[in-house]
Amino acid sequence: MTNQKLQNNDGRTARWIFFLVFVILFALTALLVQTGKADAIDAPIQAWIFSLRMESLTAFEKIVTLGGDTKVVGVICIVLIILPKRLQIGLPIALITGVGAAIQQGIKAIVERPRPDMINWLVEEDGFSFPSGHTNASLILYVAIAIIFGRWLILHGQPRAAAVLRTVLPMFAFLIALSRPYLGVHYPTDIFGGWMLGGALLILLFSLYERFWPAKWRLDLS
Repeated sequence: MTNQKLQNNDGRTARWIFFLVFVILFALTALLVQTGKADAIDAPIQAWIFSLRMESLTAFEKIVTLGGDTKVVGVICIVLIILPKRLQIGLPIALITGVGAAIQQGIKAIVERPRPDMINWLVEEDGFSFPSGHTNASLILYVAIAIIFGRWLILHGQPRAAAVLRTVLPMFAFLIALSRPYLGVHYPTDIFGGWMLGGALLILLFSLYERFWPAKWRLDLS
């Protein structure tokens, strides 16, 4: 077995270890939410977050949080689909994001956790609270773009641009997630659950992409 094959096998093993960790942590968080024990974790963190509120930061958070809005995510996916190289880049990203969002919505409907008290809301929201849809969708969408479009950039001799993309987009997804409890529409455990679910779904769906997406359209660096 060549060194390249050994490295690929090691990478796949690490990927599935992370997947299992994410699933277990999500399940534990969901259990805390269902049993009401998450409140003891959320309350002190919420109080600290609300103590950070100031006019300039609130304006920033209201802008950042739009990056995970359902309509914004949908528009980005549509744009990706209609742009050139849609079969190589746009369509797989849109499918990964759409399936991930659908699974998240299904889990949210099962858990049925009410949102935090409206008195602390700085933006209007509806629906249930756990896990955070903004967190889940933005993690999957922006990291998928970073991975798949990043591969395209590398294959076209632009590794520095790929590195920038793979730094900026995950950071943007992270900021979107942090905006949600600050704006009062999610509990901190909603965000953690969204991260864990999003991470697990991203690994699973991206692995399916690598396994089943037609080879002539799949971007492969190996």
